[in-house]
Amino acid sequence: MTIEIAGLPPERIVFEISPLAELGVALHALAEPAHHPGLHDWGLHEADFLWRSTFSDVFMPFAGLPAALNGANGRTGATLAEELDLLDRLDDERFVSAALEFTCASTYGIGGPSALGDPARRERALELAATRGPKQLDFTRRLLDDPASVRAWVRRLFEDCDRAFFADTWRRVSTQLAADARHKTELLRRKGLAEALHAVSPALAVDEDRTRISADKLADGRTTAVDPAVGAGLTLVPSSFGWPHLMVLHAPGWRPVIHYP
Repeated sequence: MTIEIAGLPPERIVFEISPLAELGVALHALAEPAHHPGLHDWGLHEADFLWRSTFSDVFMPFAGLPAALNGANGRTGATLAEELDLLDRLDDERFVSAALEFTCASTYGIGGPSALGDPARRERALELAATRGPKQLDFTRRLLDDPASVRAWVRRLFEDCDRAFFADTWRRVSTQLAADARHKTELLRRKGLAEALHAVSPALAVDEDRTRISADKLADGRTTAVDPAVGAGLTLVPSSFGWPHLMVLHAPGWRPVIHYP
């Protein structure tokens, strides 16, 4: 998996912490306890197809807002509420495409119109959702018929998680995550990109000409950190609950994100 960075100014490579992204991986960890031993299962299954086998980009809305709509240049929100506000600012097409990633991961890197506005993609999304199960099909139907109500429901669900357990969890882990982000930022400044990436994960590397970052993963993908329509930049987000997963957001039209344990 590669991220094109030729011409990317060093100051546009940032380490940030994200409460919404951490909520997403916490939910994944709870849904897949065999992958994450030692964590308790709260039994949250209402929309687990957004985070169980596919980690939806709805958890990183800061990366989906074009430069013209995000004066912070891909910066995350300081609180979960701020990041949910960023999620609300995604247009319906972008939100729907991200929320339906679970239907077919093979089309993730293709881009193009969403199922909301393209009849052929709508039909295909419904067919694929039906193969996943009745709960997934019902969610997809509701999302395509009335995206506003589903978006409001998803926000309430995340807010309920915050009240039930995540606010305390975030207070416990955010200090460590912020310290890691500061350390990696300083390492990037003092030692350069290659050293910083190696500290993030041995699976990451940059070529000698500093034009391309590669991630050694069991998936293929390509994206760019210098798309003027999105705004030049790369965001790296540390996670406490994400281990052992190293994830790369590489959707067309989104700012690339490396989400690392």
